[in-house]
Amino acid sequence: MAAMTSRRAPIAIAALVAGLGAGGWLVSGAAAEDARGAGAGATSGTTTGGTAATAATTTATADDVGAAEVPHPLRAAVDAGQHVRLDTDHGAVHVWVPAGYHADGAATIVYVHGYYTDVDQAWTNHQLPEQFALSGLDAVFIACEAPAGSRPAVSWTSMGDLLDTVFARTTITRPMGPVIAVGHSGAFRTLLTWLDYPLLDQIVLVDALYAEVEPFRAWLAASPSHRLIDVGEDTVRWTDELARAEAGEGSIEVDRFPFEDRGWPEGAFEARLLTVRSQMGHMELVTAGVALPMLLRLLPVEVLPDAPWDQPLGSLPALPTADGR
Repeated sequence: MAAMTSRRAPIAIAALVAGLGAGGWLVSGAAAEDARGAGAGATSGTTTGGTAATAATTTATADDVGAAEVPHPLRAAVDAGQHVRLDTDHGAVHVWVPAGYHADGAATIVYVHGYYTDVDQAWTNHQLPEQFALSGLDAVFIACEAPAGSRPAVSWTSMGDLLDTVFARTTITRPMGPVIAVGHSGAFRTLLTWLDYPLLDQIVLVDALYAEVEPFRAWLAASPSHRLIDVGEDTVRWTDELARAEAGEGSIEVDRFPFEDRGWPEGAFEARLLTVRSQMGHMELVTAGVALPMLLRLLPVEVLPDAPWDQPLGSLPALPTADGR
């Protein structure tokens, strides 16, 4: 396994964000899925970004009438990067790379959403690019279409085909670092079809281990370079089953998310198997801007010095209202 970069800084959760999440965690006011309206996807084939953000701004309060509007740092970082939305035979694919991206050592990180949404809605309503930016990682971030329920077929059954499509249809230089799959909830169905991809190095299951413990154990055992991070809340019974089955050297169990990056136990960044029993709720894990960036920072990927890694966890911008503000 590649050595972890030493350029990581302790980052505390936001103290001035609205609302309390499950377990007393401070989260953004828009963390709950049922508070999120359906987001419109970007125009097919559109590339955005590359310049400083000017459109996404915070709204002035009554006490600040007349004050200049200031771009939210995470929206500014997203707009400073490059975003491409592709229409494919397998559904939409979103691709985002941060400003300062360089392919040497960079990771390919593929995010797969869960049920009851599609990739366009998840991209906007779960603020995926803002959370990717908050991680600070030097990576090509890809979000692909996946089933919105148990009956639809898996959209992308070949990880290799997905990556070949992305790099054939964009001008982004393919990264030379690890290939990582991150999946939430019902994404496990897609990830199961990717376990035979020879270049897949690491998997992050975000409350996504629904009974299918053995295939992931077999994948972990297939190569000493494989690494698995599993977070359980709804799926905690299978998280515990996995932890018991793989207990021993190279395996670390964590009972709760720490309150900052330096709170992970010794060895968490290198463990071949890291299991986390989450105090955060199923949707909060991927919408609150806390768990997802923290999990991404556990990966052996360089942190870009100019990325907004110093922004507080949970400090996502407010979602636009119906009138576009």
